[in-house]
Amino acid sequence: MEKVVEIKMKQKRIPYIILVLLSVLLVLSGSSAYAASEKKAFGDNLYSVCFISDKEGWAAGARGALYHTIDGGMNWERQTIATENLLLSISFYNPQAGWVVGKSGTIFHTTDGGKTWDKQTPPKGKHLFAVKAVSQEKCWATGDWGAIFYTEDGGKSWEDRTYPEDVIIYSIDFQGEEKGWMAGEFGTILHTEDGGKNWSPQKSGTDTTLFGMSFSSKQCGAVVDLNGAIFTTGDGGLTWQPVTVNTGGKRVEMKAIYDVKLTENYGIAVGDRGTLVTTNDGGKTWSLIPVPLEVKLNWFSGVALLGGNRAFIVGTRSSAIVTEGNQIKLIGVIPVLGPQAK
Repeated sequence: MEKVVEIKMKQKRIPYIILVLLSVLLVLSGSSAYAASEKKAFGDNLYSVCFISDKEGWAAGARGALYHTIDGGMNWERQTIATENLLLSISFYNPQAGWVVGKSGTIFHTTDGGKTWDKQTPPKGKHLFAVKAVSQEKCWATGDWGAIFYTEDGGKSWEDRTYPEDVIIYSIDFQGEEKGWMAGEFGTILHTEDGGKNWSPQKSGTDTTLFGMSFSSKQCGAVVDLNGAIFTTGDGGLTWQPVTVNTGGKRVEMKAIYDVKLTENYGIAVGDRGTLVTTNDGGKTWSLIPVPLEVKLNWFSGVALLGGNRAFIVGTRSSAIVTEGNQIKLIGVIPVLGPQAK
């Protein structure tokens, strides 16, 4: 079975190497979670998922894997994109306009909901780990070696706004077009109040690699890290506090958390070894969701909210989970998630 495409990084960049190695080991190890789909080949690892409504969404991953759903994730159609590169992040501003980014500066853009994807050229061919569309024409992409790229013309041209420090920037989120945050290696958090003209560091209180980040308002946000920690802010990032995860009285060693999504009330974070953590009070308290043993054999690196307190999660070999509140409602494999899978 093919291995996940290996990205060569400097020796100091341990966090992403760990993620890649986990991908390779899990691809080779097999899992009993998806016996219902054993008659067909396991899919590619999926790293990112986004929903523009409770019904329509996209998921992206290894070897140019790109899927689209219009029924809340029950059924997915593979979209055609001219790359076999690893796709690590996808973002849509509306049902028509979106971007996907990945290995070696890969950027593709669609203006027709993914029917066609046009390749775009970034200023430098750095690995890109995060993308955020903030309008139909404006978009941010971040990645290796402090890469920060920006377009305001739909990607016809991209500006190089690379951060001077040598850090990988793994995530980005905006509230509107002006106020945004980025997070990455060594506890790095950057913040802008002027649409990215200037970025200033915020004190995260940790030097651990930060992965996913999400803001529910201009004041309230959360970020997750390599050690399974969650940090929240209620003042726009001026201060960040670590949150103790409720494990139901059980002694649990928290694993790496890769992504988080937060709303005014509900939020969910996902990660290694089937880690699923939820909040029902906007991030003030978080609780670990108990998962079956077979789910613990997989990692999950992307999560999107479907509305209310429902979420859609993707990870190892096209595995997917639908949660509602603090419960798992459905486990399956893309492209067909529901019980009709054969």
